[in-house]
Amino acid sequence: MGHACLAWEAALVDDPRALAMALDQADAEGTFVVLAADVLVSERHLASAVAMATRRWERGRAVGRTLGAELMRCLAGSHHIGEAIRAVGLEAGAQRGWLVGLGADEATLESLLPTFGFTRCEPHAMTEHGRARLGLPSEGDLERLALGLVAESDLLA
Repeated sequence: MGHACLAWEAALVDDPRALAMALDQADAEGTFVVLAADVLVSERHLASAVAMATRRWERGRAVGRTLGAELMRCLAGSHHIGEAIRAVGLEAGAQRGWLVGLGADEATLESLLPTFGFTRCEPHAMTEHGRARLGLPSEGDLERLALGLVAESDLLA
């Protein structure tokens, strides 16, 4: 499944859950997921999680009740959706993040940004806080560690 991903910034997001629910209701083709700014390592990290989530979804082996929840689970390397949301989801008060569209293109994401008060910005980098949220050690090849989480998500499910 194709995907697109944009970095955004905005005023404070007071209620990340309400934002996720509003994205579910968006009048656009695709599944939309909002992620914390500091939890994606690379496009390869995201693409592997998208592939894993999509494969599990299509085979009827997903743990999440939605494709978006399954993506978050795969990114976090967790069996539990709640843990995954805490690991990769927005925290209340966030001002930056990622908008991922599964089955959507970049133009669709661009059109959604203003609806939620977001402005496109330069890509965000993984931070120490992001590493800690994902349970990654402070040293080591970050991309390989993140890809390991995606693989672990398949083993745990």
